[in-house]
Amino acid sequence: MVALAGMALALSACSNSGLTLARQACGYVKTSIHLYTAAEHDQDPARAAAQRTRAIEALETALPLAAQADAADGQWNPLMTTLQEIGRNSEANLVAALKMQCAQAAKTNEQAPAYSNVPGNTVPGQPTPSTLPGQ
Repeated sequence: MVALAGMALALSACSNSGLTLARQACGYVKTSIHLYTAAEHDQDPARAAAQRTRAIEALETALPLAAQADAADGQWNPLMTTLQEIGRNSEANLVAALKMQCAQAAKTNEQAPAYSNVPGNTVPGQPTPSTLPGQ
């Protein structure tokens, strides 16, 4: 039972690629930008303040996901670094960079390693008929 739980945890970790995590972070970034923009145009100061607070909270939620994305794939370091500026810079100063970084996450495709596209080639370490037990 413990082994099964450990295996499930390991498999779930494998499914969280850097790109997947960056896209999850960018979902919160998109929400934050929407809230921030709405706050900028809202005539009610109390409602605008609440929207700005929710916008910051969305960025704070995105940060750990961006950090995990960076740990899985260093190309997401700029996204994480920009999100780390929350509280040190106004969101107005971060929006352009965040939009650009999240646009990159949206258009990036996960690709299998080049060697797996070669016909007849196998991933190193995969069992072949000649290496299977009893063969």
